[in-house]
Amino acid sequence: MSELLLDMMNECDKDIGFMSDYDNPTRQYGCYFQQQFRHPMNKTDPNSPTIRESTWNAYLNGINRTNLQILDSVTVLKLLFDQTDPTKCIGVSYEYKGEMCTAIARKEVILSAGVFDTPKLLQLSGVDPEAWLEPFGIQVVANNAEVGRNFADQMAIYMAFETTEQVPALPWGADTCGWLLNSGLKPSNKNWTDVQIYCYSRFPALTLDFPIVGYDQILAYSQPPIPFVTFLVFNTQPEAQGFVKIQSLSPYDRPRIDHGWHNLSKYDQNNLQYGVDFVRNMTRSTEW
Repeated sequence: MSELLLDMMNECDKDIGFMSDYDNPTRQYGCYFQQQFRHPMNKTDPNSPTIRESTWNAYLNGINRTNLQILDSVTVLKLLFDQTDPTKCIGVSYEYKGEMCTAIARKEVILSAGVFDTPKLLQLSGVDPEAWLEPFGIQVVANNAEVGRNFADQMAIYMAFETTEQVPALPWGADTCGWLLNSGLKPSNKNWTDVQIYCYSRFPALTLDFPIVGYDQILAYSQPPIPFVTFLVFNTQPEAQGFVKIQSLSPYDRPRIDHGWHNLSKYDQNNLQYGVDFVRNMTRSTEW
């Protein structure tokens, strides 16, 4: 975030009674450029002391391992199951540089294809109730009624404000900070958060026609200073649930995605209202 906005945030936090310290013991805060995690010093000891780590020393340092092979621009077509034990996944079929390939696992297959493609691959491979697979002629391997269900996505509201000064804008995503808050709408302990608020030094309409590009190109994107600041209010614990469901036999086709937002509960509505009121209260503070 630009220094101008960051200074304003720190001051208005004091005005409305919040601590600016991300590591304070009473409230959880999140910040885009301070995300780290803890790693146990001794993985075999559940009570081992932990140390702070980042993506660099946890993942990128291991990229040169001799027993690690990474393929990019690959499309997984289907999961392969043992013919003698249909419940055991033994590999995957995939398309790589125009060729159809097969990878057989020595020990196990770990499916981590994201919220949308994970259920899509399972359904294309026969893991789902028969009612969803029968219209496509897919044989049921495992009747699992949870695949593609219970889909809960964060709903959000943009709030854009015109400023009296030109706000410096940094590369995409680098000028972002956020709060994690507890709305108090549900009984919980003080560390349970259900509202997240991001702040950007840009106007959201500038990104509506943003092209589909690689993440590195997004980070390199920048724009001149503008007289706008935008807040993005998230409901991080929505009650609304939808589903993800295949629409064809092709692994290249996108699945149908239903967020379940057409009938929001009172909690979901009040949660977003809490975040909107919080932003309005903050922008009325002395610093703003």
